[in-house]
Amino acid sequence: MKVRSRGIELDLPPGWEAEIDGGAGEGTGAPSGEVLTPRTHIANFPMPPVRGDFGSGAVEQMIDGDVLLCLLEEAGEAVGSRLHGHAGIPRLAAGDFSPQAMQRPLKGQSGAQVFFHDQGRAFVLYVVVGSHLSRASRIDAINQVLAGITLTAD
Repeated sequence: MKVRSRGIELDLPPGWEAEIDGGAGEGTGAPSGEVLTPRTHIANFPMPPVRGDFGSGAVEQMIDGDVLLCLLEEAGEAVGSRLHGHAGIPRLAAGDFSPQAMQRPLKGQSGAQVFFHDQGRAFVLYVVVGSHLSRASRIDAINQVLAGITLTAD
């Protein structure tokens, strides 16, 4: 399945779903002139319609085998920063995941977070697996999804 919006194109494997929206603050009366950057959520389970930037609302429903990827574009001034020094869409390994990397610790879950830049845009990638113990069995699927992401200058 292909999903495309806001300079982000996803080529998803069967059984995955995604949503690309206007980002944090969309529909909440963000101040006039505030630039909202894209927020992308990708999951191998049915996502609830309302989710926070880093997947709150969805991570609480996750079970073993579930994966949620959150791709959040950062403001333009982040491009070229040391934090976003990694060039290109990253690939992950089981060792990248830790229960301590969770935005909010949830029993048994594990997360990974990577900052990077691509096509003159800065992003944070935050990935949650439903079970830290079985994270290694999810790595190939996660990297397949990451390989299916194409970014263009927006």
